[in-house]
Amino acid sequence: MKKYFRLTSLFFLGLILFASCKKDTPAPTAKISSTVVSNVVTFNVVATDADSYSWSFGDGSAVSTEQNPVHTYAEFGKDFTVTLTVTGGGGTVVNTAKVTIPAMTLKQMLAGITTAGKKWRIAATAEIIGAAPDASLTVLKTYPAGTLTMLGMPQVYTDEYLLTSDGKLTISPKGGGVFAGLVYCTVNGIANVPTAAGGGAGLTYATPYTPPTGLTYTLNEKKNLTVSTTADGMTAKDITYNDVMTLSFSAGGFIGLHDFVSECIVKELTNTSMKIAFFASIAPPNAPQVGKSTNVLIFTFEVAP
Repeated sequence: MKKYFRLTSLFFLGLILFASCKKDTPAPTAKISSTVVSNVVTFNVVATDADSYSWSFGDGSAVSTEQNPVHTYAEFGKDFTVTLTVTGGGGTVVNTAKVTIPAMTLKQMLAGITTAGKKWRIAATAEIIGAAPDASLTVLKTYPAGTLTMLGMPQVYTDEYLLTSDGKLTISPKGGGVFAGLVYCTVNGIANVPTAAGGGAGLTYATPYTPPTGLTYTLNEKKNLTVSTTADGMTAKDITYNDVMTLSFSAGGFIGLHDFVSECIVKELTNTSMKIAFFASIAPPNAPQVGKSTNVLIFTFEVAP
């Protein structure tokens, strides 16, 4: 009987000790912090009594089981609710945190969010706007989509311009030449192949053309740009465009249209398209206003695949 009593006592004592140990195991704790750089977020968690981690980033992506994951969000200008589930011997705790991904910068829209950069080309599906080189860029005429093809220069739509975040520019003339003003080519002795329609419009596709190496560009988000013009075809006049966004280039660089004035005005810019105003000299090669901008052409660009 004494032996039975001893065994029973030991059994209950074991149960009490086991329950006591389990009760004494603390629940895990976790505190989330994060560092946001563009659309990349580095998460850090200070945790106690934690054995495993499960992160849900709030954007529908796969769960991460790392303690301190790094996550790249595909969307900009948006808030995300991040959920962290931490499990330990003492149970499970769930914490949440809000992460704000800032809107894309103009430079990111232009050159992409990776070091690979972004390629642009003139959109064949968009209209072309002809404007006067006055202070308001007054619209004179709108030309239908595909006009350059009708002018005998379809290759213009295939030329690509790669801009990278570190300011590098690579021009890829898929047709072997470059879209340019006819006067510019004539004055500078650049061989060109104007079609009857294209030459009549003061435009040409110059060939052959080898882009200079080491080209760079600068996105000027706001500046005053002064351009020498002859809006009436004869009288020279400097026009200053105040507080405009422009693209300027190192010697020999340009985007879209090559003419005496390479710096262009970026009228609209999104992540997938942009509208750029180019200054063109459309006049007889021996006219006194050569080198002055007589017209403005506004093209829509699209991201090249």
